[in-house]
Amino acid sequence: MASIKLALPVALLLCGFMLIGSIQITEAKDTKFCPQFCYEGIEYMTCPSTGSKHLRPVCNCCLASEKGCAIYLSSGQVVNCA
Repeated sequence: MASIKLALPVALLLCGFMLIGSIQITEAKDTKFCPQFCYEGIEYMTCPSTGSKHLRPVCNCCLASEKGCAIYLSSGQVVNCA
């Protein structure tokens, strides 16, 4: 009888740990890690989805919203994001 009373709380505790673990694993998959540097003199950015519209620039290609964007620098250099 005592083992049944102990088994239920232990089972609930284990289920809770499994639920918390699955939530943390899901969050880790969606996380994107980017280097912490910015190009100097960024003027604007363009992306394929918006054509030639000048967008608010981001610091580097890792932070761009999609692949194929280009970051235009004040020096005239263009950084193409693959």
